[in-house]
Amino acid sequence: MMTATASIQVNVDAGPQADWASRVRLAHALGPTMIAIAANSPMLGGEFSGWRSTRQRVWGQMDAARCGPILGASGDEPATDWARYALKAPVMLVHNPDAVAVTHYVPFADWADGTVLLGDRRPTTADLDYHLTTLFPPVRPRQWLEIRYLDSVPDTFWPALAFMVVTLLDDPAAAELAAEAVEPVATAWDTAARVGLEDRRLYAAANRCVTVAAERAPTRIADAMQVLIANVEQGRCCGDDFADRVVESGIAPAVARLARGEA
Repeated sequence: MMTATASIQVNVDAGPQADWASRVRLAHALGPTMIAIAANSPMLGGEFSGWRSTRQRVWGQMDAARCGPILGASGDEPATDWARYALKAPVMLVHNPDAVAVTHYVPFADWADGTVLLGDRRPTTADLDYHLTTLFPPVRPRQWLEIRYLDSVPDTFWPALAFMVVTLLDDPAAAELAAEAVEPVATAWDTAARVGLEDRRLYAAANRCVTVAAERAPTRIADAMQVLIANVEQGRCCGDDFADRVVESGIAPAVARLARGEA
């Protein structure tokens, strides 16, 4: 997952405390729709994987205690949910000078309360800080929110995608419209990664969200937004053009063309 996948990470402000729960819920709820739009990893090891976003599939198959969404059932208390998630997650490494790997399952909570001693000691705040860096949920709270679910995409797409995520979270009216649009597909992570915009519900949510964002786009990214709108209207993911070229001419010519920056 570290050597065969690539993503665009968008960092946004945590937001006002009063609205933080709804902001974190929306950041998660947007995930499947944005994955379907941005999907750009149809291959793995030189072969088609059968997934539009193989990157999301790879991450989805990782340990859910370390890489799954952080929110509980209601999502009303994201700070509490994040604390519980971190405490339940297994310790990866004892942060000593000799950096001892933990090869058996030890939740951080068990280390913290002394049920298990790692490195012959209980954890320090430095251990907790390090532990948090080993957790990779699709939306990761820091002193900001890391949006980690977008595939890496060509320059023709990424400015529009980044603007779309930020706008749908930051603009109150856009956020309200987006929340309504994505509600039916808020948990469709695997479907989004597998079939992208071929799913009719994801297609509908994507078209609504990209339209809402485009209405607020500044002139400097108008061209990128129009390219993204056209792609979404056609039900195409960001990686579909590359996949078509591989089918037509083979992977080596397709990659060479991509390396030359040719559309």
